[in-house]
Amino acid sequence: MKLLLLCFTILISQATHAARPDRNLYGVWKISAVLDKQESTSLSSEDASKLVGTRLVIAPNSIRFGTADCVNPSFKVAQRRFYSYFVKHYNLEPKKLPLPDKVREITVTCREPVGIDFIYVRDREQLVLYWEGYFLNAVRQQR
Repeated sequence: MKLLLLCFTILISQATHAARPDRNLYGVWKISAVLDKQESTSLSSEDASKLVGTRLVIAPNSIRFGTADCVNPSFKVAQRRFYSYFVKHYNLEPKKLPLPDKVREITVTCREPVGIDFIYVRDREQLVLYWEGYFLNAVRQQR
């Protein structure tokens, strides 16, 4: 019985840890470019281009993207094989997305959506966001 309880405790602690994004995700980011889009998006490239310069603030208990606020977001972290995953999941040839072969995907869930469904960690200084069918590059800002 004690062994079963110990195993259950370890599984719960691992699941909780896996749900938290790396602390390096937290901070102030700025949209620097529109990288690519899905064919099925209903928004224009002009709409997406207007987001260049928009601030994104990610904290453990909130996300602010422009004027949209997400309080108490839920994060789910997964490791993906970049090329095959993007071809299958997005039906997209990801040549324009500068992501590593093994990319960390962070699913963002908010009660009041901010438009960002997924964050892909490019490196410590850049992220790729999936917003309304577009992939946006975000660069870390110094406070």
